[in-house]
Amino acid sequence: MAVVGQNVMVKYLVILLLLSSCATVEVLDGLCYNDKKGSHICEKETAWEQCEPWLYHDGEAWSNCMMMS
Repeated sequence: MAVVGQNVMVKYLVILLLLSSCATVEVLDGLCYNDKKGSHICEKETAWEQCEPWLYHDGEAWSNCMMMS
């Protein structure tokens, strides 16, 4: 009878380990992932790159974008 209890307990522990190993990993701020580079620090766009689409609009719109970036 004690052997049956141990077998059940071992099966329970194996299932518990398998389920806990499938936990998702929390994504860290500033850390990116892609298949080519793997995990790497994210490259942030510069203010110029963010506001470049506004360059050929009204000058005030471009200035506002640069101030907010």
